Amino acid sequence: MNILPKYLIFLKPKMFEINEIIIWLERNPQWIAIGIIGASFIESFALIGIIVPGVVLLAVISGLASTSLSVYEVVLLAYVSSFLSDVASYFIGFSLRNSLTKFWPFKSHPEFLINGKRFFKQYGMIGLFVGKFIGPVRPLLPITAGSLEMNRKRFFLIEIFSCLLWALIYTVPGYYAGQAVVTENTNPLESIWFWIGIIVLLIFIRYLSKKFK
Repeated sequence: MNILPKYLIFLKPKMFEINEIIIWLERNPQWIAIGIIGASFIESFALIGIIVPGVVLLAVISGLASTSLSVYEVVLLAYVSSFLSDVASYFIGFSLRNSLTKFWPFKSHPEFLINGKRFFKQYGMIGLFVGKFIGPVRPLLPITAGSLEMNRKRFFLIEIFSCLLWALIYTVPGYYAGQAVVTENTNPLESIWFWIGIIVLLIFIRYLSKKFK
């Protein structure tokens, strides 16, 4: 059974064919866990997350995972992958702090790093936490924190909590949406509260995006 929402079939980013990956995972469910790991890592990784729409991919794969994995496994996979990705980005930024602008994509788009540094300097630790939920700056902040030599203990502490909340927000709704499609006897009341939860989360993310612009 195809549980992929129809409107997502037509999402075809220029550099990343989501449709083809999702179809392949539907036919090869044994690779869904790897898909969650990859999407979570890519979305947060500084050198790829700027271009690849990992959040969309992660949400859809989480829906597919409802037929083979528990919600706890999905959240855990996304959490650990996102955390490791941010840590890797931090150390890349730290190691290349004096020459980061010489490497892609910052060599071609220096404004990426400039915007990341401006955001980080303006909001500091709070910005690092909140920025995890703001698409345009999410993959830039860990590498920026490293390039600015942010205290590692503080960085890890913030990441432990922000990555967990990020994993919950970006996998749980998709997981239960996928589960609702394949489950015949769905409690209407549960569905109502599910969608209310999604709306509240979207409003919250929208609010943060405007507040920290």
